[in-house]
Amino acid sequence: MYDPLKSKGVSPFDPQPNSYWHHTHTCRKFESLKQNISTDYLIIGGGYTGLSAAITFAEADKNTTVIDANTIGFGCAGRNGGFVLSGSGRLSLSAIEAKWDQKTAKGMQAEFDGAVALLKQRINKYDMQVDWCDGAYYKLAHSKKSATTHHHAAQKQAADYGVKSTCLNQADIQDRFAIAHVYGGVKVDGACLHPLKLIDEYARVAENLGAALYYSTPALEIEKTHNGFEVSTPNAIITAKHVVIASNAYTPKRFHEKVDNKQFPVQSSIFVTAPLSESQKNACGLTSPMSFMDTRMMKYYYRVLPDGRLLFGGRGAVSAKGSDSNSEKQRLCKAMVKSFPALKGIGIDYFWSGWVSVSFDDMPRIFADTQSTNKLGYAMGYCGSGVSFAAFAGMRLAQLMMGQENFDTTLPLYSSPLPSFPFPAFRRLALHGLYQWAKVAER
Repeated sequence: MYDPLKSKGVSPFDPQPNSYWHHTHTCRKFESLKQNISTDYLIIGGGYTGLSAAITFAEADKNTTVIDANTIGFGCAGRNGGFVLSGSGRLSLSAIEAKWDQKTAKGMQAEFDGAVALLKQRINKYDMQVDWCDGAYYKLAHSKKSATTHHHAAQKQAADYGVKSTCLNQADIQDRFAIAHVYGGVKVDGACLHPLKLIDEYARVAENLGAALYYSTPALEIEKTHNGFEVSTPNAIITAKHVVIASNAYTPKRFHEKVDNKQFPVQSSIFVTAPLSESQKNACGLTSPMSFMDTRMMKYYYRVLPDGRLLFGGRGAVSAKGSDSNSEKQRLCKAMVKSFPALKGIGIDYFWSGWVSVSFDDMPRIFADTQSTNKLGYAMGYCGSGVSFAAFAGMRLAQLMMGQENFDTTLPLYSSPLPSFPFPAFRRLALHGLYQWAKVAER
């Protein structure tokens, strides 16, 4: 498996993951770039961020080109769980308020909610077929203390930010589900979709709007010139006035000074079970599309898929070496059975891993050098909450690049670049220690 902290970059020959998404949908095919070209806006990365930026540029009649090192859905768009959430990064609205102020938190809430609204708007406008499923989203407390904390947080968000939710005690959860070791929770409105179908639809829309899309075309080097940038690929040189870096967690360790050591790629692993029988659904309470996430430091997340399977995910191995190991799959399986004893022995039909981009201060960034004639910008650091927000980030980044700053650029998302990680060579050693400590702390 590709490792952003060890590999030189994604190769066009790296295989697609063995994901449920890739087994249930085949994406469009695009040719690689074979001759030199010029473009006004070059986007490096054809995932949610990059294709959303391309749509925004193309809607403004800008000459736009997208390149990606592999095929559609090789990265996070073909590996995530398909949760549509209002939020990104790891800071709650209350944490943002505590760090800045309530005005900032409300501004951030507007951006987070705007991301979900943009997704729905584009699905309707462009008739995107993405297997959208509305359903409740449950945040489940793994301890009595966590239940109390999250109930207080939910009440504050309702009072200060108008976020509607329902607080549930342990008995409420047990009445609805047979989930063991849960002490309460909070229910909010939620939705899920097929993430690979979404990226395929973004590609369709971007191409129909006039953007040029080239896949299996890795960017090898970005060189600044007097009139913009020259980007080297295996078979061609691209001359661009402006460059967008939209490779997120799949950005190589050494790529460009603006993004090197600015994010930490951390693995998340997912499996999908065989279809649940009616007796298993009834025994667990998983009788309709719904989604869950618990409150552990190393969270587990799961959802009922439209065909009755259970998708279950959590933190992955520290490095790519252990990404597809049987021990990692068994660790997740044990966690599932611990929560749902009735599913002991159920078949696991799919298992895969992917990289999540974590920022040093838990806040994603959408940043561009807007004072330069020839701009270079990036968006990354979504911390695993990117299905709706990554596309919103791509739109906002395109707006910044075009000088369309009709939104609050003083918000933390936009007002500063990503901070560098101190002692970057020791990130994985520290992560390994964190995982070991979490095992003890969350028993």
